[in-house]
Amino acid sequence: MMPKERGPKSFTVMILPNPTSKTYRFSITKKQIKTSIIGATLFSLVFFFLVFHFMYKTSDLKNLQTLRKENRVQKVEIQTLSTRITDLNKKMSQLKELDTKIRIIADINPPKDGNPMLAQGGGAEDEMEFLSPTLVSFPQGDSLKKMDRHLARLEEEALAQEVSFVELEAAMKDKRKLWSSTPSIKPVRGWITSGFGKRISPFTGNFSMHRGIDIAARHGTEIVAPANGMVSYVGFDSGLGKVIKVNHGFGMKTVFGHMSKTEVKIGQKVKRGEVIGYIGNTGRSTGPHLHYSIYVNNVPVNPKRYILN
Repeated sequence: MMPKERGPKSFTVMILPNPTSKTYRFSITKKQIKTSIIGATLFSLVFFFLVFHFMYKTSDLKNLQTLRKENRVQKVEIQTLSTRITDLNKKMSQLKELDTKIRIIADINPPKDGNPMLAQGGGAEDEMEFLSPTLVSFPQGDSLKKMDRHLARLEEEALAQEVSFVELEAAMKDKRKLWSSTPSIKPVRGWITSGFGKRISPFTGNFSMHRGIDIAARHGTEIVAPANGMVSYVGFDSGLGKVIKVNHGFGMKTVFGHMSKTEVKIGQKVKRGEVIGYIGNTGRSTGPHLHYSIYVNNVPVNPKRYILN
């Protein structure tokens, strides 16, 4: 049997750049060719793997950037929602306070159904716990659930308050004259500098009973009647200076002191909001202000309880 002929173990490569130039020759073995092919294949595989990995990571990066952008938008939306909830909560508290004041000064009983929503107070710290910016920095499910529960509670309170105001409206129709005669507005725009009750007298340095409140304002600021009534006294007092007293009926009277000028006479009827005089510094006074007192059945009461505005 004839032995098989084996192919050449190497190949010669000739390079002739042009007909007149020198010929370049080099040999390459089969093993080198195989190694080159395997190397090129591995290189191609690694190259395509790296390209695919790069494209995959680029896609992940884009998704991450999109998620971060959505997260920032959600943070802003949650913060805005928490601010609105806080504002609504404050408004509901103000409405409850107004409801209570109206019932007190008009002598109207609490709601018939005794709805506890209208008597609630405090709890703001618990509510602020999830409304604070630090806790809404990430849109956690618990925070959103708390917001949903709080909004639902606010809706219930709003409905209860609406029912209460409807009841108040019906009751006030029967007590319209009492309402119009009850001091319920601030007689002058200014700052309360001294409250009702015991205080240290600025003149004697001793404790004394302050039977009203002091409201500071610019000299000449208008003073208005806080309710309908009849002027029962206009004169001068060594302590209160120029004084006006108004009888509102139903056992209620108001006193205005330290005025610079009066605009009414004894026996004159006045209406709520009508100008009766001007801020001054007469009598024993440390500066321009109004001394404002309310008496119910000749007993001084805290005017702040009757101020609705």
